[in-house]
Amino acid sequence: MKEWQLNFSTSKPWPSSGHAIIIEGLNRGTAETMAEEKELFWELVASLEKKLFNFLHKALDFSEDSSDLYQEVVIRAWRYFPAFDRQRSFSTWIFAIAHNEIKKYFNRRKKDRAVIPMALLAVEPAAPAADPVVDLIYGTAQQLPLRQREIFFLFYYNKFSIDEIAAICGLRQGNVKFILNRGREAVRQALEVTHEK
Repeated sequence: MKEWQLNFSTSKPWPSSGHAIIIEGLNRGTAETMAEEKELFWELVASLEKKLFNFLHKALDFSEDSSDLYQEVVIRAWRYFPAFDRQRSFSTWIFAIAHNEIKKYFNRRKKDRAVIPMALLAVEPAAPAADPVVDLIYGTAQQLPLRQREIFFLFYYNKFSIDEIAAICGLRQGNVKFILNRGREAVRQALEVTHEK
């Protein structure tokens, strides 16, 4: 945290009226506050940058659009940052914004009728995991329907709790658990089928 210091050794003369002193203080405080808010915002975003981008990249099936969507999420977060409740988790808040932007992205694509089959979108493989089993699981999970895939990666890759995922997705905890279990089961069945071949 920065320490506030009063500096009385200014070369500017003191304004003659009390109103002018208040206005000058408000203007200076506003600029300082805005600079601090900006600095805080970018520090918080930087701490989540990779995690957030990977979440969007996976949700969009490794589409090149993920960079654009990442920028949209950051811009929207910056726009609404003054209204952000500092008692809440910033990561949950910005991932909720990302969740909403993902929904908007797919809704726009439906309207454009330019839906490409998932098999064609997943041409670029996932980044290799340290463990080949984990890599296989993530690759299989990439084929899940959007909602299951999103919750699966929020839980396993991004390490959010059920409570946090519920807040991000605007769902009840029971719904998140149900969708996560369906996703797990689909991944398990897909891996069994792959293993049998």
